[in-house]
Amino acid sequence: MSAPARMPWAFVSALSLNVLISYGTIFYAFALFVDPMGRELGWGKSEMMAAYSLALGTSAFCAVPVGRLIDLGYGRAVMTGGSLLAGLLLVFWSYVGSYAAFVLIWLAMGITMSTVFYEPGFAVLTRRLGFMARRGITFMTLVGGFASTVFIPLTHVLIEHLGWRSALLVLAGFNIFVCAALHAITIPSAPPRTPRHSDAGPGHPPPANARWVLRRASFWCFVASSVLQGVIAAGLPIHLIPLLVEKGFTLEVAVVAFSLIGPAQVVGRFAMAFGERAFGMKGLGIIVLTLGALAFAILPFTPSGFWLVVTFAVLFGASNGMMTIVRALLPSELFGRESYGTVQGMIAMPVRLTTAAAPFIFGTLWAWWGGYTAVIALCLGMSLLALGFFVLVLVFQKAHERPENSLALDG
Repeated sequence: MSAPARMPWAFVSALSLNVLISYGTIFYAFALFVDPMGRELGWGKSEMMAAYSLALGTSAFCAVPVGRLIDLGYGRAVMTGGSLLAGLLLVFWSYVGSYAAFVLIWLAMGITMSTVFYEPGFAVLTRRLGFMARRGITFMTLVGGFASTVFIPLTHVLIEHLGWRSALLVLAGFNIFVCAALHAITIPSAPPRTPRHSDAGPGHPPPANARWVLRRASFWCFVASSVLQGVIAAGLPIHLIPLLVEKGFTLEVAVVAFSLIGPAQVVGRFAMAFGERAFGMKGLGIIVLTLGALAFAILPFTPSGFWLVVTFAVLFGASNGMMTIVRALLPSELFGRESYGTVQGMIAMPVRLTTAAAPFIFGTLWAWWGGYTAVIALCLGMSLLALGFFVLVLVFQKAHERPENSLALDG
């Protein structure tokens, strides 16, 4: 598949807008419905959060088959169908009255997560743009980074003025009339194909079957690094404000620090466009994970002042934001582009399964220790391990790329 001569910005922009809407209406808006639903239906927060965690588990198990379908040329059907399903499920949610129905809705919502979030968007971009996908993926993550900024206040206003049930119908409209329509119009129809060759390198099996990466030590090290970093990124934000208050910060300072994480993610992603030229994606991966480890290294020594905790928030946010791009771009560099969607699904599956449990794990550790000291230590240890596994990715990949070792490592 040859790359297009010019970047199709209309296609990239439409797909990026859809990712922003999908994250905003499905991922971020959920938390705003917990309190009004609890007051009306008498459900507890833990019950509703359990349904949300089940959705994350469903999305994990769907990640590989969804990526496989996109590799085979069904990207338009996958993403259009996912947006339509998301809209219908939001409509069903607006009429929900029983907890069992709510759980079933969110089990099905996990399917939509696997079809409309970053990973399928990255796969569609990579399949359409070839080597130019790097710019498209960077742009998509920049736009998607504003999902919470746009939809948290918008959803709050909708709930305040329309009530939570009518607010869900508005969010459903975004998915059906904007996302599904744009997916159907802008994603090209591509029939199943079997390329004549793979760009993954010599000695690799045909790209229709990506299981060969399971024999790569570099793949498993990349998965381990992604899982460790993903657990931190998913688990810490929920506990960050009480953690900072426990360390002696005022609630106002803790909220300000938390609010800096989102902008720092966007700034970090923007900086990636310039940093890649100087350091390459592999070098940037080392830098990004080092920043994350540095953030947790300074946190135990942070006094109850302002500037050092701001430094922590900026480092943590930038590292998370930049790592999204590293996880999106580096697999095609390491394992080839032809099976990109399937490989991304194979990476996303363990990451989503573990991140779904991350908030609970951190809460349990806090209760067992009687404070957040153990949580901070765990985050520092995991960030260092993530960095170590990433270094091993580069070591094993370099060994694999040596001509005299390539056949042995692939056999």
